Amino acid sequence: MNSTDEERARRLAQLLTTARYGRSLTALTRTGSTNDDAQRAAAEGAVDGHVVVADTQAAGRGSQGRSWSSPSGSDLYLSIVDRPRVALAALPPLTLAVGLGVADTVQARLDAQGHREPAQVKWPNDVWIGGRKCAGILVEASSMAQDVQAVVIGIGLNVNRTSFDPELADTATSLRACDPAAAQIDRDAVMAELLSHVERRVEQFVETGPAPIAAAVDVRLAMRDRRVRCGQVHGWLRGVAPSGAVRIETSAGPQEVIAGRLLLDE
Repeated sequence: MNSTDEERARRLAQLLTTARYGRSLTALTRTGSTNDDAQRAAAEGAVDGHVVVADTQAAGRGSQGRSWSSPSGSDLYLSIVDRPRVALAALPPLTLAVGLGVADTVQARLDAQGHREPAQVKWPNDVWIGGRKCAGILVEASSMAQDVQAVVIGIGLNVNRTSFDPELADTATSLRACDPAAAQIDRDAVMAELLSHVERRVEQFVETGPAPIAAAVDVRLAMRDRRVRCGQVHGWLRGVAPSGAVRIETSAGPQEVIAGRLLLDE
């Protein structure tokens, strides 16, 4: 790290209220992908809760191989190394727990700004404000047999951007875009809040399983009662099952889908 990165790491350490997340931290001015950095750190024995954060990414990525726009000086791009006590087969709903923690963070900020739109979880790995995406989550696990060795939790949160590239202009938003007249938002303060909320929700998932997390996501669920598709399943989105699967009412009856990309089908 250069001196600027070291200064940011020290400031973040002072803001943290977490037990694990961010207590070991690498702050970078620029990197390819914080998830790649965190995966290397995990393979080299990084402690549980280690965090990599960058001001910008050259090759940030989201779910299903999509790129994640990562301009400098505006938003949050970070990855967390977690070593949860969860069997590999039980791991998928962890993404919902992370999304819920991100939504908790966004909601707290919206409430403070007096913004009326709620933060919603777009199953399984995005957070929306007013039908627009403000955050995305990418969870990648390394395992041996059926044992999880480490999980890398990547989070991109749009904080200060008030304009977006043409391909994102109609679908993306940020915390500051909800109140464009507001002053620049302190990204480090948001990150400290984010790590606290996500740590709490991940610990809840590890301790209690998916059902309480799924119930909380169900309350915040985006696109409820709209016509959707997920893979080959088409129908009306009705909610989230205790397993974390999404519930879709099809012409052949209700179905639960545990994985896939959920899209509007209107």
